[in-house]
Amino acid sequence: MQPLAWTSTLLLAAAALWGGARADADTPEYILPCKRRDPDINSCVKRAFNHLRPYLRVGIPEISVPPIDPLLMPRLSMENGNGAVRVRAVFGNITTRGGSNYTVTSVKADVQNYWIDMGLQIPRLESAGNYEVTGNVLLFPVRSQGDFWAVFHDVAAVVKLRGKEVEAGGRKYMKVDKLLSDFSVGRSRFRVRDHLNHNNVLGQAMNHFLNQNSDVIIEEMKPAASRSISSHFKDFMNTAFLKVPIDVWLHDA
Repeated sequence: MQPLAWTSTLLLAAAALWGGARADADTPEYILPCKRRDPDINSCVKRAFNHLRPYLRVGIPEISVPPIDPLLMPRLSMENGNGAVRVRAVFGNITTRGGSNYTVTSVKADVQNYWIDMGLQIPRLESAGNYEVTGNVLLFPVRSQGDFWAVFHDVAAVVKLRGKEVEAGGRKYMKVDKLLSDFSVGRSRFRVRDHLNHNNVLGQAMNHFLNQNSDVIIEEMKPAASRSISSHFKDFMNTAFLKVPIDVWLHDA
């Protein structure tokens, strides 16, 4: 029950942007290459990511990038052991809509060291799927399993990518060594249907509690959500980056 697609959108964009070109073919229309020595490299990277938006909406089959609207995730788990919300949550069959309406608002890139920091905004995300939660929320024990729906407005995110150069077959590639992410939500709304307790009163009480305390819950679960999503997409990005030499997507001249 968190804005799953904001980070997904940005990371899928990175994989498509710098994982789609081939050295033996013309640059695909969805890629705007950047030059390593461009004095305004930040603007180039920002422009390239925003250029990807219509292509990511429908997916790019030739490089195995699926559509991001809706974005489908089979499973996402997270655990928070500190603060007022101490729970372990597992989400499954997640469908998130609205991610293709992203805008990259800021970029700070150090292409010599393969560091990229990005700011991202999405006006609205809607997620649905199933869930299983166990733990304690504000001292109350919680054990629930069922379906969830959530909507998030005015999502703002920051993603920090840290890469390193590796060599294979006489060519140089970039490997994503670390991904860090953070986000904020303007407002949100939740709805759950509990199957475990078979109690409509309990389900109504949980819905009321979630909506009345959504700010607290999001803030408490944010570190766990960020770690889980970043780990999930780090592997995805490396699948793309390690296929294409650096000199294909980052020109020296």
